Amino acid sequence: MESSPANQNQTRGILELVGEGQDFVFALAERLDFINIQILRKFYATGLPFPNDTQPHVFSMLYMDMRSTSRITIGLEAFRKRLDYLASVGLITKVARSNPASYHPVKGIEQPVRAVITRFMMNHGLNHV
Repeated sequence: MESSPANQNQTRGILELVGEGQDFVFALAERLDFINIQILRKFYATGLPFPNDTQPHVFSMLYMDMRSTSRITIGLEAFRKRLDYLASVGLITKVARSNPASYHPVKGIEQPVRAVITRFMMNHGLNHV
């Protein structure tokens, strides 16, 4: 898996924010919306024990899965922009020069991202996984 230098810098920035603890979790849970959280759940909330606790995805397969199981109603390009946004803030990584586009969870921030997902669900009265 090869990631771009920009993604590596974003990942370092996210890891520094993770060090802030609860402030990071609360701020991120307030900034993300339901569709972003559903996407993050596909990467970080597999329900399986380590080392299978995260899941990489190929764009086209992830989109089809989200359309059928999560019943998202956004178009293909809007979904691509959501993934690119999550990659730009360092919550997932986009593999450079992959066709079709492949996205992976970021190693080292699994627990804080799961905390963000849980906090979002609690804030909105939803059940988590």
